[in-house]
Amino acid sequence: MKLYTTTRAPNPRRVHLFLAAKGILPEQIGLEVIQVDLSSGQNRTDEYKAIHPMGQLPALQLDSGLVISDSMAICRYLDGVQPEPNLFGEGFEQQAVIDQMSRQAEIEVLIPMMLAFQHGHPFWSGKVEQLADYAPISRRRALARFAYFEQCLIEHDYLAYDRLTVADLTLYAGLDFGRLAGLKVDDKHPHLLAFYQRMHERFAAV
Repeated sequence: MKLYTTTRAPNPRRVHLFLAAKGILPEQIGLEVIQVDLSSGQNRTDEYKAIHPMGQLPALQLDSGLVISDSMAICRYLDGVQPEPNLFGEGFEQQAVIDQMSRQAEIEVLIPMMLAFQHGHPFWSGKVEQLADYAPISRRRALARFAYFEQCLIEHDYLAYDRLTVADLTLYAGLDFGRLAGLKVDDKHPHLLAFYQRMHERFAAV
């Protein structure tokens, strides 16, 4: 298997966070990790587009040639390769709750952070159509949702079932990427900040 990825981008990082949380070393499962350089446009070359026609990352190419190109779909596949520890939930109810929390973290925090970065950072100048006003709008959208996740974490260390799940990895990926997008969680949301600090202590190097 080959995992095409890049450093620090939030969706590829979700896969690396998942590997770390599962305790999976790539060589243990026959996974070759291939870095793709976004700054030089390596993801837009014909060679890479033959793997992922939209030039996006991450992408997992199986030995059969099948390519899985969504970060959570890749995590689902890797979860099948090594089921424990369980991060997606046991049984339909747990899986539904964890999926719900993960999607909320993705839609309400991670995606707005990505859009703020895409529309407001010089890295993307000339690579995508940037709308300068959209960056602060996206930051305000994410900030407005911090209160919701603050409430979720008042009595619990994690978003679901008092244990680490993919929902926590998604929320952490969004909050940590916010440092590049111009929005940091602070003591105005003390429980969310404590969550971020706990996760960052464990996963900062990933």
